Amino acid sequence: MTEWYEELPEKIKAEVEEYARDNKITGNKLHELMEKVKAIYKGVVYNSQEAIGIVTAQSLSEPATQMCADYNEKVIVKMDGKIRIVRIGEFVDKAIQERHETVNGYEIYDVPKRLRIMVPSLNGKEKMEWRRVSALCRHKSPESLLEVKTDSGRSIKATDFHSFVTRRDNRIVPMAGKDLQVGDRIPAMKHMRENCTHELSTRLLIGGQQYAKKPLPDRLELSKELGWLFGAYLSEGNATRFYVSFSNIDPTFLSYIRAFADSHGFTCNEYDNFRWFAPSHDIRVNSKQLSQLMKNACGTGSSSKRIPDFAYSAREEFVSGLLRGYFDGDGNVHPERKLIRVSSNSKELLDGISMLLARFGIFAHKVRANAQHGLLIPYNYAPIFLEKIGSDVPKKRKGIERMARMSEDFWNLKSQGFTDMIGGFGDVLYRAARKLKYPTRYINNFTKRQMIGRTALYRYIRIFEAVAEEKGVDVSDELAVLRRMFESDVVWDRISGIERVKPTSGYVYDMTVEGTHTFTTFDGLVTHNTMRTYHFAGTAGIQVTLGLPRILEIFDARKEPRTPTMTILLKDEFQSIEDVKRVANNIKEIKVKDVVTSTVIDLTDMWIKCRMDKAKMAELEFDPEKLPKLVKIRNTTSRLEGDSLFVVPKKSDLENLHKLKFAVLDTHIKGIKGISQVVVNKEEGEWVISTLGSNLKKVFEIEGVDPLRTTSNNIFEIYNVLGVEAARNAIIDQSNYTLEEQGLGIDGRYVMLLADMMTYGGFINPIGRYGISGQKPSVLARASFEETKKHFVNASISNESDPLRGVVENIMMNQAAPIGTGAFVLTGHIPEIPHGLKSQAKEMGKKAKPKKASSSAKAAKKTTASAKKE
Repeated sequence: MTEWYEELPEKIKAEVEEYARDNKITGNKLHELMEKVKAIYKGVVYNSQEAIGIVTAQSLSEPATQMCADYNEKVIVKMDGKIRIVRIGEFVDKAIQERHETVNGYEIYDVPKRLRIMVPSLNGKEKMEWRRVSALCRHKSPESLLEVKTDSGRSIKATDFHSFVTRRDNRIVPMAGKDLQVGDRIPAMKHMRENCTHELSTRLLIGGQQYAKKPLPDRLELSKELGWLFGAYLSEGNATRFYVSFSNIDPTFLSYIRAFADSHGFTCNEYDNFRWFAPSHDIRVNSKQLSQLMKNACGTGSSSKRIPDFAYSAREEFVSGLLRGYFDGDGNVHPERKLIRVSSNSKELLDGISMLLARFGIFAHKVRANAQHGLLIPYNYAPIFLEKIGSDVPKKRKGIERMARMSEDFWNLKSQGFTDMIGGFGDVLYRAARKLKYPTRYINNFTKRQMIGRTALYRYIRIFEAVAEEKGVDVSDELAVLRRMFESDVVWDRISGIERVKPTSGYVYDMTVEGTHTFTTFDGLVTHNTMRTYHFAGTAGIQVTLGLPRILEIFDARKEPRTPTMTILLKDEFQSIEDVKRVANNIKEIKVKDVVTSTVIDLTDMWIKCRMDKAKMAELEFDPEKLPKLVKIRNTTSRLEGDSLFVVPKKSDLENLHKLKFAVLDTHIKGIKGISQVVVNKEEGEWVISTLGSNLKKVFEIEGVDPLRTTSNNIFEIYNVLGVEAARNAIIDQSNYTLEEQGLGIDGRYVMLLADMMTYGGFINPIGRYGISGQKPSVLARASFEETKKHFVNASISNESDPLRGVVENIMMNQAAPIGTGAFVLTGHIPEIPHGLKSQAKEMGKKAKPKKASSSAKAAKKTTASAKKE
């Protein structure tokens, strides 16, 4: 069976096999049958981004529940300000073992904000930035995963519905893995900004050195010189128990090793060796501590070496030195082939080198020949390489300088060389050309194919800038988009292959990332987690329902959203942090349990004692003396003694004393009921209060709140407080926000039409069997949606008729629908012109005399009038 046949649903496969067996179909006929099934199946499978009615969007729930990567997929994370490369499965498993909740088969760990787990994420401006991970999850692995490979030698293993990102209409939008095809382009990281660690603690890597004769300093500055030594070790070094050996013949290379040894008082032994194809020279630096440092940080052996974790967070000087030392040792410069090349037996090492190159905006291709892994750096990156990394080997430096001069021709377009292609830019090139009256024939092909190379894009940016300045035409908006494309931090890497593979674990894993919800693998591919159920509002940490569940809440017109929230903005005079905190404290619901430090139950005297947290009360500006009056529970008395609240039941009831304790702790004493969480955040220079829970009417009464800009996601509450027009606008805004947040593009007029249908009667009417669809005047239209039998039976009982005035019912009856040309029926009678007048009209037409034509027209009108009377 072919691969696509294996992917068919089990039910369809069973039917095809049964049909073939019953009809004894084999050989070519079986193949033809399979091709027909394939065509039919592909024809009815819908695109997940296609709108098949807004309520039918519940079909999108499948991608919402399968969006995970393989256990062994390595990802880049930053914790405590330090970058680490971790297997996503190992990382998530460790977190979930501590604490998690299970939802619909998913084990989810909500990451506390204090942990500050960050990942490199692609934002809407196509720049890489560090964003916080808000949740980790895992679920049972499917039978197979997709392995996506790219032209640059990168790959990722994920489930069918793991969401990737692509470029469309100058926006970064998600794309399901099952929809990917060979030739599509996905982002690979080209530039990663980081420069935070300035020194290395040797104690963490080699422990104490109290018995060492010549110990290393406890802290080493991450200088360019130290970076070079690590790079030299990774390329030409080997660590044994008592020394570190470097093998090379370049005098400058060897002199740097001697200089480092002398600066720390280490002795050296030197030997010529003839182990390989050409003679070489070994320097052994005698230091057990240095050997331990190199072995623990970088590994040893050609196939086991790796970039030390601290290097990814290190200052730029250290990274530059490391790359310089590594390429001085193992690198090859080929001006004739227009590339810089390096190879190794360790894939992990070269993946790390590729990531360090991204610190300087250099994108390397990954190749493999037999057991050797390689990196290729195209010559257009030679100027950056020369400036930021360079070389101390004269021959290599001359080669890099030569390629840097060649690169000038590359960007001046005397040579095309390597380019990466950018797509999904819409008509921005065409618009710019039209405004400047530049011949559009030069850019029509790019616009039609929606693909342009970075060098060609650079050329047209320069052309448009020159023409705009010459003609005085403003194309600043278009140029801003084009520059953003050109200066993006990613290369849009072409997919070269997609195949099915077996998972390496019983689970698959994912992360929820704030902002644009993308994270980056160690291989450099940017991936996305879409249609997740929860989203953290801004950076506030308040979970709100989004994705498909939120769409259903809106259009089902549910009275209460699952997670009601408000976004509260303040008046201009309430923008100091003290005012904002005061308003927030007045909004958040405070219960007794929020202001107590301990609770004691006395089973002898039958009372409950709650010790108050006076510091907390002072912070909340709450008077403790008010507490006994607010704790009003039937058949109890309350009193305040010192810092303790005593609640005494009037009747001795041991059985209900524990219930009374929880009733006391749950008593509301301040704020607005239902507002369980309040977070203050600054957005675009203005303080914003985000809440979990909603009560617009009460919030509007609080001093300082701006009622004109404060919003809620509870549409019925908006309707009750502000009216039906405000509810209509809320339906539109909430729907568009939810769809856009998931990267789904639907025409705004479609959403507006739905909102109008839901609210035109002056109240909120849901879309569904108990709303608009179930209340249509046409029996056939109601029956076509749901509960067909019920509608026909009820219509028969009530002797109901259908005038067939709508579209649906006429299509059901195979009649012309009353739309377009079908909306008109000719009902008038056009009388014939008498024979005498016809001949007279012909003569008049020949002579073309206006007066006679006018009289004949009058005669015709009289005849028509008489005909009407008859």
